[in-house]
Amino acid sequence: MRVFAFLLPALLLGAAPSEPAKVPLGAFQTWGIHPNESLAFVAGGLTVKVAASPCQLPAQNEGCTFDGVSNQAVVTVSQPGVPSFQMTSDRQASFVRVAIIRLAPGRGRTGVVVDNQWGGSGGFTAVTVIEPADGGFHAVPLTHNGSSELFGEVSILPRHLLRNDQTGFVLEARGFNYSNECSACAPRPPLVLTIRNGRSVDISADPAVRPLFAHDLPAHRDVCISKTRERNGSCAAFVADAARLGKAAAAWRVMLSHYRPEPAGYPAALRSYLVNEGYLTPSAARALPLP
Repeated sequence: MRVFAFLLPALLLGAAPSEPAKVPLGAFQTWGIHPNESLAFVAGGLTVKVAASPCQLPAQNEGCTFDGVSNQAVVTVSQPGVPSFQMTSDRQASFVRVAIIRLAPGRGRTGVVVDNQWGGSGGFTAVTVIEPADGGFHAVPLTHNGSSELFGEVSILPRHLLRNDQTGFVLEARGFNYSNECSACAPRPPLVLTIRNGRSVDISADPAVRPLFAHDLPAHRDVCISKTRERNGSCAAFVADAARLGKAAAAWRVMLSHYRPEPAGYPAALRSYLVNEGYLTPSAARALPLP
């Protein structure tokens, strides 16, 4: 009877909820592989909970249609003394990665980055940064050229490359898919974004982040100068990386010697891509010779 008396309060009250896991700042946690399982973690004074949104009729996503569990995440951010904040991921989410990050090193400000991916290996990501605001939090979507549909898996810019106490987010820029190959087959140079005054800003041309492009360049160059048939995308990424390093002219000469000729004028189209994507000014591009 004493055992029964001991267990009865637990049976009446239910099992105590587990405490949120303590994780390091900047460590991404993934939700959505098993969307019926919620996620809760804490770091830097913030608590984040991620759970499936309720399924509705008509079903709002494939998870609700086929599995009865939504693959659309509700992300809740809370901190003692301020109202909690909620955001809902895109309904097409394949999975969601979430991290608590230090927004301004040395100042104690922490926020949350939500990486919402869909579309397979060549697909898209939507990245939202939840940062402190007066009396709570607000969300800032990362954008590039006016679009919130980005590419790649977001990572945090290494601290030694920070400038002006800003936090950077590294993704992939739009690749040059001249031959209409598969989206995942077009190599993509780095794209570096930050937030200033509540808005997303592209800082890829900042000299402080050049080491990212120097690290990215050799692999694209190796494919460009190889005999691989599908090498033109790598040639484009190689020249784009070199342009960030102030070496576009030298890379252009290498590209002209190794690209696979195509009927419609690959070098001219590549020059236009470099201008349109912000790697070169129009005058600098005109200085690059065409065959």
